[in-house]
Amino acid sequence: MRLRSCTAALFLAATMVAAFAGCGGDDDEGTPSGGAEGRTAVTVQDVAGIPSEFLTAGVKQGFFSKRGLDVTVKTAAGGAAIIPAVVSGDTQFGGSNVVSVLIAATKGLPIHMVAAGTFGPQAEKDDWSAVLVKDASPIRSARDLEGKTMAVNTLQNVATETAIAALDKLGADASKVKFTEVDFPDMLAAVDAGRVDAAFEIEPFVTAGMGQGLRRVVSPYYGTKPDLQIGSYVATKEYVQEHPDVVKAFRDGVQDTAAWAEENPDDFRKALAAGGVKGAEDMKLPTWKGAIDPDSLETHATLMRQQGLIEEEPPLDDVVAPGAAG
Repeated sequence: MRLRSCTAALFLAATMVAAFAGCGGDDDEGTPSGGAEGRTAVTVQDVAGIPSEFLTAGVKQGFFSKRGLDVTVKTAAGGAAIIPAVVSGDTQFGGSNVVSVLIAATKGLPIHMVAAGTFGPQAEKDDWSAVLVKDASPIRSARDLEGKTMAVNTLQNVATETAIAALDKLGADASKVKFTEVDFPDMLAAVDAGRVDAAFEIEPFVTAGMGQGLRRVVSPYYGTKPDLQIGSYVATKEYVQEHPDVVKAFRDGVQDTAAWAEENPDDFRKALAAGGVKGAEDMKLPTWKGAIDPDSLETHATLMRQQGLIEEEPPLDDVVAPGAAG
């Protein structure tokens, strides 16, 4: 099995989160308070940049308020802090990639996936993920990556999972690729300086990298499975049970925002640019959906088990909140 080295660290992190959650008080923690004009106030935390600006655009368009929610969007520098914030009651909803959620669920964290988030493309030309190399690099195919070093933002997560899956499908031996952690904003410089041979980037860094003369050799999300669910929103199981109407309203707001972004890409790009997303005018846009895709979850769970990210496939029916699947 591949990538087993950090299993103990993942277990320790999950244990710490559970312990932290247990330290909270019982006085209405996580209970919605009254929002503006009688709406229910909720907080959603997501990664700064495209993820958080998607939600912010939906709030500004009124898609959540018309569902009776007064939504506050909080940002995080990375995804590692988001699930702990949800479990501890600091935020009612949090955005996280599917792999992180499934790992957390197998470690016993009491979370439900309540809505889908980003999806990979249906066509390779639209993939907003890419393995990039220098234009002059001798790496011309997936097999050429064997024996090379690839930057990923996080080991043992969705980047390595989809990179390995895509490489395997293209006939490469992914076990011969060395993965190393580099933050997304720092990857292009690492490739340019020769510190890594390739980088697994997502937008807006894919477009920025290609604008700097880098070249795409693999499209990981598309290569794993067309239209693969990548992102999701989670809440605690207790919150889902106690506030089903709020959860449905949030999911419907996400779906409304997704439909608006797809039907009005120019306006959505302007919203992203206004929120500080560089290159929003030219980058390939992710696709968002509200309903969770069970086939995608099955794909992730199978790959995660094959790659040693989890020992057993998680009970997906227990991970997904009632009514959340499409």
